[in-house]
Amino acid sequence: NLPIYNKVTIFENDLVKSMPEAILPFKNVVVIVIITFACKYILDWYLETKAGMLLRAVGDNDKIITSLSVDKGKVKIIGLAIANGLVSLSGCIFAQEQRFFDVSMGTGTMVIGLANVIIGTQLLKRFSFIKSTTAVIVGSIVYKACVSFAISKGMTFGLEANDLKLITAVLFLIILVVSTERRKKVKEHA
Repeated sequence: NLPIYNKVTIFENDLVKSMPEAILPFKNVVVIVIITFACKYILDWYLETKAGMLLRAVGDNDKIITSLSVDKGKVKIIGLAIANGLVSLSGCIFAQEQRFFDVSMGTGTMVIGLANVIIGTQLLKRFSFIKSTTAVIVGSIVYKACVSFAISKGMTFGLEANDLKLITAVLFLIILVVSTERRKKVKEHA
């Protein structure tokens, strides 16, 4: 456990303190939104380059990359490096927002990340003009709204904190079933 209460962070610094008074109560949200959209636009830009196209292609079909005489292992390593960089950035932001770091803070994060991806892509797949990075951001907002809903309903019905996992899992399952049923209806009408 590492406390960082007395340190300068991205949420507590001179630049953030110079924000207008009306925004100060929402300073954490503003900083997180700025970082999120900066990462989104940089990632969108990278995925439109030749190296980004190769990265997307190796995720879809790695035999295509081999037929282009490109080392698919190197492309996968670049993808993993980008993913690990984004994970470490999010861990740093989370620790600075919480003002401490604990080794067990990341437990369940992979499941939450996969839930964000699945929810976002399932909800917005009909809209072809929306980029997948935007869908994942929308998925994370929907997931957090579901968690917030589960907490509020859990407190209303006197449920314990461990029941939160069950409630969020049920909400996640409902979203998946609804999106799957919608896909079946689209195939039937096509």
